[in-house]
Amino acid sequence: MDSHPGKRTRDEFEADQGPPQHFDEDSESKRQHIDPAQELINNVCKDIRRLGENPNIINQIEDVSYISNPIVAEFEKIDKLRNSILSTVYALIIEQPQKINALSNLVLICNAKNFVVAKYVVEYLHAKAQALLDTIRVVPEEGAEKKTEKKSKSALEEDAGTFNNLKSILKFLATLAPIIESYSIVNLYKQFLTLAIELQDSTPEIRNGIAQEIFYNVLIAIPYLLSNDNSEELIDRVNELVELAKDFKVVEISSNVLLQPFDSKLENYKLPYEPVKMIDLIYKAISDLQGEDKKWENLQNKLFLNFSELVQPIIKEALENNPISNEVIKHQLPQLSLPSVEQVQSYKPTGSIDKLWKENSRVLFQVYNATEFETVPKIDTYFGLFFKDLSFDILTNLSFNKNEASIQLSILDLFFSKDLFAPPGSSIDQLSMIHEDNKSGENLPPLSTWKIEDIAVESILTMIFQLPVTLHREIYYYTVLIACCKESPDSIAPVFGRAIRYFYNNLETLDYELKMRFLDWMTTQISNFDFSWKWDEWVNDSKKFKNLKFHPKKNFIKNLIAKEVRLSNKKRIGESFVTVDPETSDIVSLEEFNQYLNISLFDDEEKYILDYDTSLFQKEEVREVLQKLYNEKKDQLAAKPAVFAQEEIFYNFSHPELPLNAVSSKVYDFVVAHWKPNNEFNDLCKEIVKAAEEFPEINAQRFLVNIIFQTYAYIGSRSIYSVVSILSRDVNKLKYLSGSTIEYGHEEPKFEEAELTPEEINDRQNWIIESIFRVWVHQPQEVFLILEYLIEFDVLKPDVLVKKTLDLEHNLILGNVSCMESINRVLNNSFVAEDPESFKKLVLILFTSITNNLNVLSKSLQSDSSEIIKISQEFEDPEDMEAMKKVDQEWLFFEYKGLLKSYFRRYVKNHDIDYLDEIKQLLESIENVPAKEDTLKWLDEVSK
Repeated sequence: MDSHPGKRTRDEFEADQGPPQHFDEDSESKRQHIDPAQELINNVCKDIRRLGENPNIINQIEDVSYISNPIVAEFEKIDKLRNSILSTVYALIIEQPQKINALSNLVLICNAKNFVVAKYVVEYLHAKAQALLDTIRVVPEEGAEKKTEKKSKSALEEDAGTFNNLKSILKFLATLAPIIESYSIVNLYKQFLTLAIELQDSTPEIRNGIAQEIFYNVLIAIPYLLSNDNSEELIDRVNELVELAKDFKVVEISSNVLLQPFDSKLENYKLPYEPVKMIDLIYKAISDLQGEDKKWENLQNKLFLNFSELVQPIIKEALENNPISNEVIKHQLPQLSLPSVEQVQSYKPTGSIDKLWKENSRVLFQVYNATEFETVPKIDTYFGLFFKDLSFDILTNLSFNKNEASIQLSILDLFFSKDLFAPPGSSIDQLSMIHEDNKSGENLPPLSTWKIEDIAVESILTMIFQLPVTLHREIYYYTVLIACCKESPDSIAPVFGRAIRYFYNNLETLDYELKMRFLDWMTTQISNFDFSWKWDEWVNDSKKFKNLKFHPKKNFIKNLIAKEVRLSNKKRIGESFVTVDPETSDIVSLEEFNQYLNISLFDDEEKYILDYDTSLFQKEEVREVLQKLYNEKKDQLAAKPAVFAQEEIFYNFSHPELPLNAVSSKVYDFVVAHWKPNNEFNDLCKEIVKAAEEFPEINAQRFLVNIIFQTYAYIGSRSIYSVVSILSRDVNKLKYLSGSTIEYGHEEPKFEEAELTPEEINDRQNWIIESIFRVWVHQPQEVFLILEYLIEFDVLKPDVLVKKTLDLEHNLILGNVSCMESINRVLNNSFVAEDPESFKKLVLILFTSITNNLNVLSKSLQSDSSEIIKISQEFEDPEDMEAMKKVDQEWLFFEYKGLLKSYFRRYVKNHDIDYLDEIKQLLESIENVPAKEDTLKWLDEVSK
């Protein structure tokens, strides 16, 4: 009885991870001296962890029966064995809940051989459940919540939460219904369901997230009650639970705009699907599963594997040979002591899934099922919700072991009915044939077209694209996907390809923040697979949008290549732009994408450098010298087989043909030397200013800031660590130049007080940013890393950088991924700092700049502010530069609006805030009426 012919086993998965270890005589000798009891514990616990992974059901049950023998023999004798088994059972239930049914077989068989084992398991899990509930009764200390907020995310993310873990315990106890007295497990379900109803009724007009979670968890777990017992008495009791669930009132806010993964851009685009909430689906899904006759025939043998015909003979034989009792011993399962409604109301979850339920409606993300047939169960069915729920728990609770998480998701189909899924690795073409045969009636009953690979990948992508935040750092999910692909490359790679195309095809409507996550995932994915991708699929879009800068697809292609260049080099990435000619099978270079290998901060790098330096010297004749030097440098670089980023820096202050070259050489010598005292730096600054003032056309202070900061950046250009080292060495010198407050060390000489006006300080701050732009213009990531360190050293004010990146002249925050990532880090660092007033100021500056940009753009696009700004989706002539400029402005408007939503969601929603009135005023200042009305809806979704 092989439930999954052709399915890879756990051992086959692990065989791909490397060759076996060589025999070591010393190691073998040490192994032989292991305590026999400890060896027994190790072997038994390992076998328990592997339950259900054997695709042959007959062999699997035989294994379970075999494992049960040492357990029942030694369980009462060896305390350490007993404790290890109980803790392993609990860990397996929480971390790998798909194994719950396989694990229950072990307990049922052990119960027939030695009822004490099952008695301990039931009591242990009851105690675990009670201990979880007791934590809710603990009143947090004053300020404890704020302390928790300041913890790093990693400190919180390992735990899914009290109520989420209780759900898994309920599921497992439900599978033990045949050995629990009086079906008292149903009473536990009823307890939790009643708590959910009372909890929501206590705030009838306001959504109660924990009440929704408890309600959802009880309903998603109900079918487990019937997995090992489908007697009429139990069915009647389960039906009573479903009837009771009718009393739960789903209370939701009218809109969830902030949490929707796609944005129609004020009806400019059609959404790929209408987002749905988990809480709206679960009751109907369970009712449909129950069936009109309430016999649960849609469940029987269609979800859980039918172990009874194999397990019951083993139980029968064990009972016949049991000297104590020939009847099944049943165990008491007392009710739990649940916390009061008031205590649950004040519960402040730290577990990631509990916290998500409490703070937000759970909106489900969908990727597949765009074909005529289903490759994953429909999301509004119990099966669709069931596999999502399992996958979420596996991903969340196995986060400490990404390889194990990937294996368990890849073999998820082993644990459920063999008829649920198509054969592993089935292609879309093969599934199409199955679908056609289903329609024609050739397949009776119809065969499944569900792909376990699609379910696994869609579940991981749902976690990646979870709003408002991911439960774990995104890189965890990326690495799980990579591990899945490496486990089953032939079957998973096409699944990834379909997902990537889905996201790319819907970039116009994908939420702004989710576009950044897609960009990150795509970067990680192709960089881990030799930078291979079918670039030819995007050639036409690149050509169509060549004169646009901010169209989502053009921007995505440009930034993806920029991120890949950062991870490798231009030459290697350029070599990946190939395709195969279908007629000749020759490798063809896709030169269309070579333009994106220039990742410079500004489009025309040469013009930018020459314009900048000319303006610094304010002498037009200097431009000829600069042009000559630039051409010479380009020729030198062109002759080199490989060019490093620092070699591309164009730094010529000390060149003899340029003004102020003598004093510039002194600056170079000063910075390259070891630390020098403040008075020497002060004298150097005076000398620079005096020399510059001999040229009336030169702004001496601007030149001073540029020569100092550009020189520091240039000398430290070997690596980011080098530049940070010399910047940190001379922090107070740089603060003196920037107009920042200086904290002097013991006996450190002080600078002369510079009486600078706020305007002069602001100028200096901007010059610092521009000087770093100028040095590293060809490598934006270096630009923003240096600027971030200057902010960290309190040399640069973060609000000045924020304003600079939101300047409508260049729109760096929207056009350059390094800039976007940097500003997010700057904001996040300010958010977690112990200075709420500074963060409030920064957020208000951010929102003010974005709303101002929206107003400037709307004025240039339309005369009637009451109308929706329309995006030109089709244009007759991509070479019409005036028309393209207008399309770019249309996209800029909606990208800024998407950016505003992203920051509102991140820094306003679900936080204790004292600037909501100011935020509301800023949103009300948006002049385009449809956009303003749309953004004001966000305020309805803010937790108070």
